[in-house]
Amino acid sequence: MAMDAAYATAKEYRDVIGKVDTTQDNDILLDLKSISRYLEGKLGRFFNKDDDDVTRIYIAYEYSPELWVDDLSAAPTSIKIDRDGDGVYEIELETTDYELHPLNADKGPEARPFTQIHLLSWGNYPSFHKGDRVEIVAKWGWPAVPDAIKRATIHLAAILRIETPRATRRIAELGDTIEASIDAQNIVKQITYGYMKKNYV
Repeated sequence: MAMDAAYATAKEYRDVIGKVDTTQDNDILLDLKSISRYLEGKLGRFFNKDDDDVTRIYIAYEYSPELWVDDLSAAPTSIKIDRDGDGVYEIELETTDYELHPLNADKGPEARPFTQIHLLSWGNYPSFHKGDRVEIVAKWGWPAVPDAIKRATIHLAAILRIETPRATRRIAELGDTIEASIDAQNIVKQITYGYMKKNYV
């Protein structure tokens, strides 16, 4: 799924609200995308995943075995370290040098992303050094869009489109609609606790 895709399809939207007519699917999809980007801003993370590997750079700000990173949908393709700041990544970690945390994030009824690279004490490099530049090549994001995020996207879009009893009046702008609707506020609050990013990198 492309990173800029909506968290629900027009068909999924129509199925939930009981709409049969497909002539407005393009407009529905635009609204679903708008709500998806709104939720990303509120929650501090995105819930799609990269189709291909993407390279991201992180800086270690202290001597520590842990490095917080953006959401990893799966194990990285490579992790390299530039320890002397010359722009050359002279250290390439082996999979035996680190593990991904939270442990077992990809297990259970809803797979979640990994958010930390944890160097192992028995590995070749037991700690990141302060100032290390760390290059990570991976597919970022969530393994799959959570059901709660998909449902929230659909219901908030229905409020925006005035196609649900939760919508009380028509307001032109997305932000104003969200601020004006108590139901919309409650939907966002209900998903915030479980899905908001706690550590920004």
